[in-house]
Amino acid sequence: MKYKLLILIIFTISLTGCQDSTRSAQLVSDDDVVLVEVDGRPVTLPMLEFLMQARGVAEDDNQGMRDLLDELIRLRVMANAAEEENISNRPEVRAERLIKDIEVQYIRYLEQFQRDHPVSDADIRAAYQRQLQAAGDRRYRLETIAFASQSAAIKGLDAAGQDASSFDAQIEAAGSEGRVVQRTDWIDGSQVPAGFGQAMAATEVGQVVDALLPFQGEWLVVRIAESQTLEPPAFDEVREAIRRTLNRQRNQALIDEMFEAADIKPMLPLDDASKEPEN
Repeated sequence: MKYKLLILIIFTISLTGCQDSTRSAQLVSDDDVVLVEVDGRPVTLPMLEFLMQARGVAEDDNQGMRDLLDELIRLRVMANAAEEENISNRPEVRAERLIKDIEVQYIRYLEQFQRDHPVSDADIRAAYQRQLQAAGDRRYRLETIAFASQSAAIKGLDAAGQDASSFDAQIEAAGSEGRVVQRTDWIDGSQVPAGFGQAMAATEVGQVVDALLPFQGEWLVVRIAESQTLEPPAFDEVREAIRRTLNRQRNQALIDEMFEAADIKPMLPLDDASKEPEN
């Protein structure tokens, strides 16, 4: 950051009403450069730098920096007013501010974790090979009938296996009952559970797969509508998508591990909170 330019910015904006006071205790460090105090509340250099990065304002954009600093001052003025009128102390406002603070720390912690534990090219290539193996060598369009329970779906599957015309009859019945009947886009074995994928690969076009497909809390009876040779994407085409997926998986594993290790102490009898009060 160009400090001469910052001095220029400060002196080209009216600072009437600014005075010395205690800095915001938790979010402003003693090491932070305070550009302006607005009614005793700080606007700091890190705040300006953050906003510049978020808005894409370069360090040599003098007017852009002046505009952002002016915006920060205006924000600080209104935040001060909220504090003075005790709006900041309302329970819902305090909750919102606390949640946003937690969310920022959550995001930044995961970003640091990814920098400290980057996904390697070897990791990506290994995931790519697993993807190819799971996908198989063919892709399929499916016709599906949804059942609310596994037992009902098993009966539908048994009926479809006994009579070639039964699946069409079940499609008609499902439609009249408001159950979901649909034809999928192209899918491969990597997009379904492994057991179903194996059964799907062993099924000819026009036949019903001898396995149920769980989907969004329901159970699907499936017929193969079309099949064709699968041409997998080249490694370089999917490298970044795999990297993002591996990062998400690592993040989730870290979150689950830290959740399990955390000392979580309930402070209210939550099990009793929903009980009706006794008369």
